[in-house]
Amino acid sequence: MSITIQGKVYSAIIFDVDDTLIDTSKSYDVAIKKTVKNYTGIEIIEQQINLVRSAGIAYGVNNDWNVTWLLIQLVKNFPKESWQAILQAKKIVEIDTQIAEYIELKEFFQNLYLGKPHFNGQGLIDTSEKPIYSATFFPELQNRGIEMAVVTSRPTEEALYTLQQVNHLVDNFIKEDLVISVGSKNADGKLIAEKPSPEPILECLHRMQLKPAVYIGNSTSDYIAARDAGIDFIQVGTSQINIKDDVNYIKLNDVNDIL
Repeated sequence: MSITIQGKVYSAIIFDVDDTLIDTSKSYDVAIKKTVKNYTGIEIIEQQINLVRSAGIAYGVNNDWNVTWLLIQLVKNFPKESWQAILQAKKIVEIDTQIAEYIELKEFFQNLYLGKPHFNGQGLIDTSEKPIYSATFFPELQNRGIEMAVVTSRPTEEALYTLQQVNHLVDNFIKEDLVISVGSKNADGKLIAEKPSPEPILECLHRMQLKPAVYIGNSTSDYIAARDAGIDFIQVGTSQINIKDDVNYIKLNDVNDIL
């Protein structure tokens, strides 16, 4: 079975999660804003978060702890009008996730996002995230016989909490072993790299036995991972991705538009 999207035929779809399947604008983005304000006293805006996510690709900005860290460094050390140039020229030192300041920032962020204690039903992951997909979206794909998978930069525990316990997608529509997240390992027991590396998509294709697939995401990291894995990419949402003349790229408003 297959699905045709703008003239291209696929038998499998690999999904990103954040702002592709799940609206995180009032969860992750709020946690970023509150964490930055806690450490700088400054309120940042959505456009500044998006700037770091697009211009800071070399720093691993598919991880929102890194986005938060970079925003704090920018707020403390540079005028706003220079932020894009600073990120593109890599004038901020490489992020060291083992230093005390980063570990403290991460804990503050996680207590906002997951609740304290974690997964207590009161964190932003529970109170502020909503599905973007319609109620009929996954049943329709299942009825068409489409194999579905996920490649996300969420840590495994958070990914499965959202996809399995909260939204009931895993096991009902997506096999658990086709969810590749931060912390997932390959058959050799080696940790799978994060996007923008193509490794998680290539591992997913391997587990699906290399079916004709497309990756659906919303960010520059998603696009690079799909491009370097050699599969088509569908962008959803409003993030700015600088792409020129790529025949393997499709732009849609949101994930429901593939049907």
